[in-house]
Amino acid sequence: MKKRFLAIALCGAMGAALLAGCGSGSSDSGTDTDDTSAAAETTEETADAEESSYDLDGSWPEEGVTIGVEVYDTTDEQFLAMQEYFDYLEEYFNISFMYSESIENSEGELDFISSCASAGCDAIMGYYNVSGAEAIQQTIDQGMYYWGTEQYYDDFADEELYVGTYTFIEDESSTENGDYLGGYQMAYSLAEQGVTHVFYCNGGVSFGVQMFIDRQNGFLAGIADAQADGYEITFDIDSDVIEGWPGTDDFTSAVGKMLAGDYDGVAVSFNAASLFQPIADAGRSDSISVATIGETNDTYYDAVNSGLVTCIVYDCEEIVFANAVVQIVNAVTGHSDVTRTDDGKAGKILTQRWTVTDSDTFNAIYEYHDEGNFFVTAEDMANMFAGMNESITFNDIYEYYSSIDAETAIAGIE
Repeated sequence: MKKRFLAIALCGAMGAALLAGCGSGSSDSGTDTDDTSAAAETTEETADAEESSYDLDGSWPEEGVTIGVEVYDTTDEQFLAMQEYFDYLEEYFNISFMYSESIENSEGELDFISSCASAGCDAIMGYYNVSGAEAIQQTIDQGMYYWGTEQYYDDFADEELYVGTYTFIEDESSTENGDYLGGYQMAYSLAEQGVTHVFYCNGGVSFGVQMFIDRQNGFLAGIADAQADGYEITFDIDSDVIEGWPGTDDFTSAVGKMLAGDYDGVAVSFNAASLFQPIADAGRSDSISVATIGETNDTYYDAVNSGLVTCIVYDCEEIVFANAVVQIVNAVTGHSDVTRTDDGKAGKILTQRWTVTDSDTFNAIYEYHDEGNFFVTAEDMANMFAGMNESITFNDIYEYYSSIDAETAIAGIE
């Protein structure tokens, strides 16, 4: 299990070829000055050719594509990072996005889907889903394409207007999902770092929220596998769990009690930033390691570089979520075949969560994004639109996205 989860896929030939334009380069230290100059001119000409291979002036596709995006919290940092990338794409393509308000319940979700249909949206991106299959079916019934919600993939994979989703799990026979994987990675990473006693903040498990149930189950599996592999980490589900959310008296007192104990690690199934102040107040900033499902942004910058946060399970927005744009635009522009697998089912694209466990990796990702760059450029995405690249296939798109792990991405910008 450890090998499958922590090293899901290697960089394939198609991925390497497509990634070559993302800031990578090479040099030969044995080249003389004249040859170097000539090589530089050739490289410059090649770069010009690459830049002009597609006319990215915002005029394609001619009729435009509008995508409705379901959002669970419009202030959430992951959503804001994704929105920033979508704003970038709007500069180069004739696509636009209609965002929901923060969706609190099924009624709000279904109302938003109806509003999108009335506004002429072509598709719904199910970045969030609280209504399950009902939301997908309503989208289809109202004549829009739907992307997302892996747990209902098998129910809709043959539907023409369902264009697929992403997955973190390579093994199609696996019953686990991405949330399970995130919990697993937090547990195993802490064990690898030498943590001996960990407590776990499980969020909405007691409220029956499946996402948090899956993360906790993954965390338990990660602990068990780490112990089986000889790591000395200990965890007792009866005494080492904090339920619920920050902002309540019970949660605050429970955190204080844990921090006064012998714990040297904590895993948080939501944004761990809420624990930073209690940890500082308890004088534990130098004696506890924090693992979280989070972002590579300002919120975590100081905590990572000080050594407090030692594991961030990160979903790179332009890789994990934005492949939805590729699938949707190909379908809307009349190239649905590019969104389907060889057996005709909606495409499920393997993507890789990046488990960031050192400051060098964190800073490389942080600085690249902070400078306004993205690991999947507009040129890269243009290459995956069948209306711009007639040779592209679903397998090419799958190989491209599945190949981008953190190591590959960072190597391309160094």
